[in-house]
Amino acid sequence: MSLLKNVGTIGGLTAVSRVFGFVRDIMLARVLGAGGVADAWQLAFQLPNLFRRLFAEGAFASAFVPLFNRHMTEGENAAKRFASEVLAILLPVLVIFGGLMMVGMPWILWLFANADMRADSETYGLAVTMGQIAFPYLIFMSLATLTAAVLNSLSRFAAAAAAPILLNICLLSALFWGAAQPSGEETRQATGFLLAIAVSASGLLQLVWLTFWMRRAGFSIPFGWPKITSRVKEMFVLIIPAVFGAGVYQISRFIDLAFIRGLPDGSLTYIAMADRWNQLPLGIIGIALGTAILPALSRFIAKEEREERSACNPMRLSLQCC
Repeated sequence: MSLLKNVGTIGGLTAVSRVFGFVRDIMLARVLGAGGVADAWQLAFQLPNLFRRLFAEGAFASAFVPLFNRHMTEGENAAKRFASEVLAILLPVLVIFGGLMMVGMPWILWLFANADMRADSETYGLAVTMGQIAFPYLIFMSLATLTAAVLNSLSRFAAAAAAPILLNICLLSALFWGAAQPSGEETRQATGFLLAIAVSASGLLQLVWLTFWMRRAGFSIPFGWPKITSRVKEMFVLIIPAVFGAGVYQISRFIDLAFIRGLPDGSLTYIAMADRWNQLPLGIIGIALGTAILPALSRFIAKEEREERSACNPMRLSLQCC
């Protein structure tokens, strides 16, 4: 019954987020249209978003949650130490990776931009600038994923499920501003810049939102110096197969981008809009069920492992014999 309740909570809030996302796409089509600035925006937004889904919400969460729950069976202090060690490594990795991606954005986008965008230096330059502004979203959301994983492990699912609504609210704010301005290329470009800023701002807001609810739940992650401990090594070993297991769909999206570069102007926007229909059942049913069941399953496995270790403890066996 608890599992059904958790799935209902996650699925219901995800459905609300999808409604906001549907309104967002309607406004995107109205304000930006397809092609030109719209394609530049889709390309700039998809890169950090794909990395977020592949590594943060996919591989990282799949590896972190079971290990975190294992340490929770040893006590809250053990879980805090593990989360602190992961945060100490994750933060500098994200900053370095984000910095390199922002510096290399002109060459990275060249791999995915179609011929029309590459031929238009103004549109391509706009895509590069928007990509650089929007990429910190990945840093904020990766840290937010760590916080969300802790909340989900504590069976507090509502805050993490509601967090994407903040993204849509931020993007809708930029789009409503654009809709209120006189139509034209300057308005579309200005709206594109605002959308890129709104993406990064939404990542920060989601991080603050989830941190607040994590502290409200009585849990905090202390900061520490980066140190590769045995626990961190174990997590990164688990991340490698998780990238290919949980992230097959996201890897296919990178392949899609490579194929789209050979299509005419506007194709990127059309395909991105059509992909929303794939995300609807996946988010409301599939992801909701997986998110709800992973903490419960990992807690059960951790408990079984702990009992097996205790049963094999020679000291315990000798005491039982006495």
